[in-house]
Amino acid sequence: MKAGESELISRCQQGDPEALKEIFNLYHQKVYRIAYGVLRQREDALDTLQEVFIKLYRSIKNFKGKSSFYTYLYRMTLNQAIDYSRKMKTSPFIRGNWEKEPEPMDEEAQRPDSQAAQRQFEERVQKAMEKLSEDQRATLILREIEGLSYHEIAKVMDCSVGTVMSRIHYGRKKLRELLKDEQKG
Repeated sequence: MKAGESELISRCQQGDPEALKEIFNLYHQKVYRIAYGVLRQREDALDTLQEVFIKLYRSIKNFKGKSSFYTYLYRMTLNQAIDYSRKMKTSPFIRGNWEKEPEPMDEEAQRPDSQAAQRQFEERVQKAMEKLSEDQRATLILREIEGLSYHEIAKVMDCSVGTVMSRIHYGRKKLRELLKDEQKG
């Protein structure tokens, strides 16, 4: 844990609302991305973001520093997003479209046929992702979208690194098969 982060957490544990504000400023974008990766709806992700920081403020006294603060916050966010999804009676990881920051496009990417092909591909991937188990989807999102290491994913998902590797391997394999089958059909 970084020295500044340690001080912030300590201040927050003592009830300092300014410390929570600083923690929010440091982590809110990451928390939003995790929540959005699960829920795929902007409003739901924003609701989850708010709930995570309320929950963090209430429970930070229990943080002992056994794992990194980021892992602690990540796990809290993932659990909150899954709980929110269950409460809304929807399956996590499958609603809506991916939100992306706009990327500069070359001339070919700006063509309507290229944009349509890209949208079709994204829809195919999303449909294929829906057919994966929740654990495989979550693990792939944490690895491919959030860029976490296997070790970090294991801490967040509370499982072994071997389990993470297995979920990623079989999730990718199933995705390839589903996309290949869809293309044939």
